[in-house]
Amino acid sequence: MASTTDKAVSEALAAWNNYRNWTPLQIIDLLNAIADALDKAKDDLVPVAMSETHLPQARLEGEVGRASGQFRLMAQAVADPTYLDIVIDKENSTLTPPRPELRSIAMPLGVVGIFGASNFPFAFGVAGGDTASALAAGCAVVIKINPGHPIVSSMVGELMVQAAKSVGAPDGLISVISGLEAGMELVKHKDLRAVAFTGSTHGGRALFDAINAREIPIPFYGELGGLNPMFVTENAITARAKAIAEGFLGSITLGAGQFCTKPGFLIAIGANAINKELAQLVAAASPQRMLNERTQSLHDSIREEMLTVQGMTLVAQSNSDSSDASVTVMTISAGDFLKNKEGAMREVFGPTAVVIDCDSQEELLNIARSFSGTLASGIHAQTNDSTLPGDLLPILEDISGRIVWNQWPTGLAVTWAMHHGGPYPASTNPLFTSVGARALLRFRRPIAYQNFPTDSLPTALRDNSEALKSARIDGKR
Repeated sequence: MASTTDKAVSEALAAWNNYRNWTPLQIIDLLNAIADALDKAKDDLVPVAMSETHLPQARLEGEVGRASGQFRLMAQAVADPTYLDIVIDKENSTLTPPRPELRSIAMPLGVVGIFGASNFPFAFGVAGGDTASALAAGCAVVIKINPGHPIVSSMVGELMVQAAKSVGAPDGLISVISGLEAGMELVKHKDLRAVAFTGSTHGGRALFDAINAREIPIPFYGELGGLNPMFVTENAITARAKAIAEGFLGSITLGAGQFCTKPGFLIAIGANAINKELAQLVAAASPQRMLNERTQSLHDSIREEMLTVQGMTLVAQSNSDSSDASVTVMTISAGDFLKNKEGAMREVFGPTAVVIDCDSQEELLNIARSFSGTLASGIHAQTNDSTLPGDLLPILEDISGRIVWNQWPTGLAVTWAMHHGGPYPASTNPLFTSVGARALLRFRRPIAYQNFPTDSLPTALRDNSEALKSARIDGKR
């Protein structure tokens, strides 16, 4: 008897063999139908998500809007034929060697496995950006439910299935499974063609290793998190230490610090002025309600371990009770940080962060070089800032998927230009984004057709296709 996972993948493959022939207009209708269904169900979904995650009503209502907005952005992306990446080289017998007729286009991969996050039950969950982009790319999806919010995830899954049926989608195009064993079976399934994952480095690496152990490895697009270091110049501290401290605290407590883009480290030369401001602000901060007891327990244990690192001292810690997490800011000198990097450089999922105090630009640059791949980094500086090290930006370009100037990395925008990824361990493939319109490119691969009669080509590659208006033909747009 077939397992639940095997049945879901088999049905998804059959559905994809129909769906792969859908026109862009049909896919757009599907994406918009799911978006409309999410918005209409908001009042039913939010109370269930509140009970499962401890997240507040306003945050979850906004997140439903973010999720539906992702589907609508993907519909816009599909309406623009540039995502097809059509390239045509006409036959030319005068070249040496002679060139045949070549036409290439990006095609959908097939069945994609989706693993959603615990901290965003809607925007990065069953109906998250990975699902929206895979469907937009022309793929079928099998979605593994996150155990942090199983009830609302099942509700969203059923909502999407019904929305798909309303526009004539084949049965099995969208399905959900649950359980650790089912998830491991999914990534090993012979008919799966890619996996998208949002979550911890530990969990993502386990799936990544399992995929690479397959007889035939497949793409694994893991978004694993980041330390997200923020650098502050001396002139910026002089001009606006209080505002920077307020912004830093607001960013590390947004969503109780349970964002993968939370700035974990603030690095500055002469950080005393910022630490003095933070000491007052943190002491007055409200305790933070985290997703669940397990998440808070892990946060508290890592925080306590970091406080034992040589040279690490407490700037301030807010009051808390047994059901809430304290807001905590620690500080350490650059020298002690570099000597004890293994214990000091850790990602803390929750309202805890570290200020690294440097004595010189050389120390600050050495700190920057010590970070590996991160989703985001940032600089707080003044206009024409003479205290901004010239070598800092190139270092951040090497390690970051996104670099922020005089803002904070939380509040990730869903746009055409966004890149949410970065070198490992931020993600397992820094060439692609998991947020924004270009996220669908992960689930398409190029195929070149040589010397084909036009009637045998995919519709978009034929001479009368509207899509050719966006094509590169003989090297020119």
